Parts: sequence; structure tokens; C-alpha cells
Amino acid sequence: ILFDQAQRSIKQQLHSFVKEDVRKFKETKKQFDRVREDMELAQVKNAQAPRNKVHEAEEATQSLVLSRKAFRHLALDYVLQINVLQAKKKFEILDAMLSFMHAQYTLFQQGYNVLDEIDPYMKKLAAQLDQLVIDSAMEKRDLEHKHALIQQRVSPA
Repeated sequence: ILFDQAQRSIKQQLHSFVKEDVRKFKETKKQFDRVREDMELAQVKNAQAPRNKVHEAEEATQSLVLSRKAFRHLALDYVLQINVLQAKKKFEILDAMLSFMHAQYTLFQQGYNVLDEIDPYMKKLAAQLDQLVIDSAMEKRDLEHKHALIQQRVSPA
């Protein structure tokens, strides 16, 4: 039972790590990809904006500046998520393994304690078994001896 609990605990910890932290990372990556595409489009529009039309050029430049700011901000968030995920991955997995090792230690310690407690009973049982084997052998020998005596009385030779 303890072993199953330890396995479920490890599975739950790792599942939680994957479900929550990796999900956040994936969401941030999707946002990062969207903002990157928006910035690329803004760069294309800015490059293609006619310079003789000042209003359109300023609008394209302003759009590019805003998309760059958003990209830089989200790039920092993305890098932070990567670093957090990498750091958490190290200690989450080690924590789960340490938890498993503690559970294994407890299981074997409890098993040892139970066996240590029943050791006198097992020794007594072994002694009783030995005596039972001896008694059975003696009874068999007595029965064989009686059988031989009866055979001698029955058959007058």
C-alpha cells in the first residue's frame, strides 16, 4: 500500500508539473510567436511604406515601435518562463525521487520491524516443526514395529 501511495504521489507531482508549469510555458510561447509575427508584419509594412506620404510612413513607424516594445516585453517573459521551467524541472524531479526514496525506506523499515517482531514466533514454530517431525518418525517406527510383531504372531513359521 505504501509503495502504491509513493508511486501515486510521484505521478501526481510530475503530472502537476507538466500540467501547470509546462502549460504556462506553452501559452507564453504562443503569445510570443503571435507578437513576433505582428512585429514582422509591422517591419514589412514599415519597409513598404511610401516615404513621400509622411502620414503613412509615421503610422508604419509608430506601429513598428509599438510592436517592438510588445515583442521585447514578451521576449523577456518568455525567457523568464524558460528559466523558471528549467530551474523547477531540476528540483521537482529530484523532490519526487527523494519522496519516492523516503517511501521506499519507510516501507523496508516497517518490513524489517515486522519481521523482527515475529522472529521469536518463527523460531518457536521451527522448533515445534522439528519436534513434530521427530514425533512423527517415532510414531512411524513404533507402528512398523507393532506391525512386524503382529505379522510374526499371525504367521507361525
